[in-house]
Amino acid sequence: MLALSTSWKSTETTDAEALLEFFHRLDISALELEYRISESTYQQMRKPLKKSRLKVVSAHNFFPKPSIKPESRASGDFFMLTSLDEEERHHAVQWTVKTISHAAELGAKAVVLHCGRVVMDRELDILYQFFKSNQIQSKASQDFIGKKLSERDELKPRYLENLLYSLDQLSRVADKFGILLGLENRFHYDELPTLEDFETLFRRFKGAPLGYWHDTGHAFVNESLTTIPAGALLNAYGDKLIGVHLHDAIGIKDHLAPGTGKIDFESLKSYLKPDTIKVLELKPQVADFEVARGIRFIRETMLN
Repeated sequence: MLALSTSWKSTETTDAEALLEFFHRLDISALELEYRISESTYQQMRKPLKKSRLKVVSAHNFFPKPSIKPESRASGDFFMLTSLDEEERHHAVQWTVKTISHAAELGAKAVVLHCGRVVMDRELDILYQFFKSNQIQSKASQDFIGKKLSERDELKPRYLENLLYSLDQLSRVADKFGILLGLENRFHYDELPTLEDFETLFRRFKGAPLGYWHDTGHAFVNESLTTIPAGALLNAYGDKLIGVHLHDAIGIKDHLAPGTGKIDFESLKSYLKPDTIKVLELKPQVADFEVARGIRFIRETMLN
């Protein structure tokens, strides 16, 4: 079963039936609903979804977009499960519980989580300049990366402890609803879980409804920036894999249609099981014909 995230079109219309029609035209059998969809659009979607041939397999936290700050930009990081501000962390848990509840109502199998980050000076402009100037392997670049990762790790314990506390609450709720929590590898080096943190989380929550959600573009970008070793995430946590976000990348630009970038999708194939949730997650700028071609590419490369 191959799904497509509503991220591709959810900023284009708030009309539920018009939104679903974009996806009915494609050779997919399922959807992932995500955080750009408003509460009003979601309420409109409920009846059409029940009649749709498209099954909802996953929801991306926070779904639907929290109404508590309607003027704010939609984001999977709307509230941080790691936040040192207790009110924000409480909101993060509260709205994630709502996402879990909606996912269960829609018959989804999993909820994808952004787990938060360490608050620090990222200095991403410096990191990206090293990459763009083909200096990412230089001593200056590697010294800079080493320094920033050390800063992150020095600050991390308090944030990781809050994440553990949040996940303890959420895993209990997820178990009650029969929902899996997918912990996604993230795009920026200051975001959690880090490569090493996944091991801590899986050990702490052994037996809980919680697993690894692999994002192909995020992994590729981090490998390109040398903030993680190539292939390290799947090598370490492929046995915990419950779902994948499939999209291509070139350099540090991701969420492209599969087959249009540099990612080796065949290397991912051996990690996929029949019940692994497979979702194409594309940015809105991807053209319709590229989406259709990307779906064919994934079917031919990974699902045959």
